[in-house]
Amino acid sequence: MDDTYTLITMREMGVTPEQVWSAWTSPEKIAKWWGPAGFKSTVEELDIHEGGKFKVVMHGPDGVDYPNVYIFDKVNEPHQLIYTNQGSKEFGLEPFQSVVDIESLNNKTKVTLKMRFTSEEEKQKHIQQFHAEEGSRQLLERLEAQAKNG
Repeated sequence: MDDTYTLITMREMGVTPEQVWSAWTSPEKIAKWWGPAGFKSTVEELDIHEGGKFKVVMHGPDGVDYPNVYIFDKVNEPHQLIYTNQGSKEFGLEPFQSVVDIESLNNKTKVTLKMRFTSEEEKQKHIQQFHAEEGSRQLLERLEAQAKNG
């Protein structure tokens, strides 16, 4: 996928790239930060290598469970993760790809999350129905908090 229909969220974090990477590689840590504010997550599988699978269920504050399956397309420790969400028939969502860039920046780390969709319609569905813009900001805030804590 390319960046034609992409939602981009960035955050400068007061942690190292290695701390961000560490928060990504532990199911226990991911369970604490994955998803928007108010969500809890259960990591069912985490196999971080190209072709590996990440299965997680996000438990919404409204009581709805949102199962997600991702396949890692590219892993470049500690600088980049690219993974594809397999979509959801239940919620009428097509697969989409995420790119996470982790860059060292003057004693901070800049994390850029790109969500690449197959169409403008799919992008808008995520923005309007699932509040993807605010949710992505909250996810990066929670990632930073977990990276600081450890």
